[in-house]
Amino acid sequence: MEWKINKGSKGCITCNKEFCEEEEYYSALFDENNSFIRKDFCVSCWNGSKNGVLFSFWKTKIPKKDKPVQRFVNTDVFLDMFTRLEGNNETQQKNLRYVIALYLIRKKIFKLKSLKKQDGEEFIILYYPKEEREFNVFNPNLKEEEIESITSEMSQLLNYPYLEQEVLGNAD
Repeated sequence: MEWKINKGSKGCITCNKEFCEEEEYYSALFDENNSFIRKDFCVSCWNGSKNGVLFSFWKTKIPKKDKPVQRFVNTDVFLDMFTRLEGNNETQQKNLRYVIALYLIRKKIFKLKSLKKQDGEEFIILYYPKEEREFNVFNPNLKEEEIESITSEMSQLLNYPYLEQEVLGNAD
């Protein structure tokens, strides 16, 4: 993979203001030269897509120092990424979409409906009950190590250190 991986920053990339405990801020993924780069912005500096080629974003908050780490992943972020990757023909992006689909199946957001072969390629057909919608997802036939690698990079990119366990099925 060719992603630039960086954790959530301690401050705003625009004004360099350090984030305070319980302060809300925006984290965004930008598609720069077919690589995802994460950038964090204070509420005052956030101006959406004017900061580059915005791929996805979410609002988050600095936790209290004495508060235990929350093991909650915002599935809306993954749904947004999954939808935005639809139709992308870059191998890296297709592989990412497949791994996100696996995660959303594990979290019972999507239901596996069937498999289909078309022009020598395999697709998984997913059903999204909330919108009564189906998705065709290319199956790149990734090896377990490749899925682990993509999941690890997603975990670092989105700053969810426990994501690997959730995608791979080692924890719930």
